[in-house]
Amino acid sequence: MTRRLMQSPAAQALHRLQQGPAAYHCPGGHGVLRVWPDAESPTGLRLACTGCGHGVTADTKLVELATSDQATVEMAPEVRLADGTAPEGLRPDGTVRATAGVQLGNMPVSSGVWAALAALSAAVPLAAAAPALPVVAPPLAYLLWKLCTRRLPASQAVNTQRTPAAELTTGQQIRLYGTAGPVGEVSAVGADAMGRIRLRMVGGMELLRKPGQQVWQVELRT
Repeated sequence: MTRRLMQSPAAQALHRLQQGPAAYHCPGGHGVLRVWPDAESPTGLRLACTGCGHGVTADTKLVELATSDQATVEMAPEVRLADGTAPEGLRPDGTVRATAGVQLGNMPVSSGVWAALAALSAAVPLAAAAPALPVVAPPLAYLLWKLCTRRLPASQAVNTQRTPAAELTTGQQIRLYGTAGPVGEVSAVGADAMGRIRLRMVGGMELLRKPGQQVWQVELRT
């Protein structure tokens, strides 16, 4: 059974992937990961380091990537909140649209508040010509923000701590770009031939980061 699995088209495609420039490497510097059987993987396969045991689950998306230049398999995103429900801002690619980019301590400040404050600061210099403008502008800006968020649902996310990319593990939710913006959930951690950390997200997105580069972990609240 194991021999038949290792000779399957999926296993052969992964072997070819690991022999090319896009191969997954061990973050510990042990070289290219090898293809191994894994009963807990949805495809029955995984990429593993023979030196330290570090591995990357060969999910359907990864096998599709290995067999085709353009992925055609759509997977249901599995990012979930602590209570098991889907985040409000969950997108088809598995990333999560998040609104809260500014926070005081662990308390996120709604971007609607910042929109209203921005409108107020822009309206104050014009008060002499239009006295009512500073009064009207903030609620109008907040209303416009509310309409936009209804059309594009977003989740509330709180930055919790900064972690070096090399220390991230499966299941952790992180900011994809800097301190604000969309959130993703790590599904696997590997490396490339240049030693950069290769973060694979739920849904198939991949990010390359330097081992010591700080990444914000987040808590999704809605």
